[in-house]
Amino acid sequence: MTTPRRPRGRALRAAALTATATFALAACGGSSGGSEGGDDRLSVVYVPGLTGNPFYNTVGCGGAAKAEELGVDFEVQGSPEFDVARQTAIVNAVVADAPDALMISVTDSTAMKLPLAEAKAAGIDVITIDGDLEDKSIALTNIQSDNEEGGALAAENLAKLVGGKGAVLGINQSPGNPIGEAREKGFKDKLAEYPDMTYLETQYSENSTATAAQIASAAATSNPDLVGVYTMSTNNTEGAITGVREAGKTGVVRVVGYDTSEPILQALEDGTVDGVVVQYPYGEGATGVQSAVDASQGEDVPREQTAPFVFATPENQASAEVQQYVYKTDCA
Repeated sequence: MTTPRRPRGRALRAAALTATATFALAACGGSSGGSEGGDDRLSVVYVPGLTGNPFYNTVGCGGAAKAEELGVDFEVQGSPEFDVARQTAIVNAVVADAPDALMISVTDSTAMKLPLAEAKAAGIDVITIDGDLEDKSIALTNIQSDNEEGGALAAENLAKLVGGKGAVLGINQSPGNPIGEAREKGFKDKLAEYPDMTYLETQYSENSTATAAQIASAAATSNPDLVGVYTMSTNNTEGAITGVREAGKTGVVRVVGYDTSEPILQALEDGTVDGVVVQYPYGEGATGVQSAVDASQGEDVPREQTAPFVFATPENQASAEVQQYVYKTDCA
């Protein structure tokens, strides 16, 4: 396959790059395999919401595989904390290195506008993964699953589990996070179709597993009508599993959430979590790199690109269909 090359308009910025970037994907493992292409190779950097997270790791793995296939230099740079200030600092450093494209899973749809607008102004294609900016004029494309649809899927399955009756608590990351808000809306809208079910409220963990466990344990202990906890991210799901178990309510208070990790996969196998919406981050990462290549070659890139998902349960978690969606802790 022909190696993608920078378009003419980027010649000056390309000259500022002194060497081929090394593919550093520490969270996922792996390496670039080397290059002698120098400045003629397209360069793409992915900035996750935080490092060490299975979803973001898997985005990186998908991006790395597609980059290897297409002869693109690919790198992941991120913070171990889900924090706007830290992500902004990383984006600023990436922009200073002048890659051709910046893939990013934004920590805040509003606060990340300025640094990403500066990236665009510098001639860098901005590609958002799993969550768009509020200002949709900045990103070349946004790649994500339909979070409202996923929330509705979770509500429908939880309602079936509990016979369509009882109260449900939601646990989200933080107020204002567009992904969590869409997952919450989809869930609440679908749950409203069940007249004997009540959505109590959404509490926020700030993406802390320990805090999510405390929230779930307190709710399961204090509310006799509670039949379910709906969690909107990996850490919240892990925490809710622990919290419900510590309250002695496993199997009584059902846990339905989003995303997978090693503890969540184990909980599915053990039956201590009742179901999770599993996205396809590997495909999102691959699509991001392909979009960067297409844009560099003057091809049209759709502004909105969707990714599929499945609903994993203790009964189907070992199936081939679900396993292809399972998130990776490394790229092996």
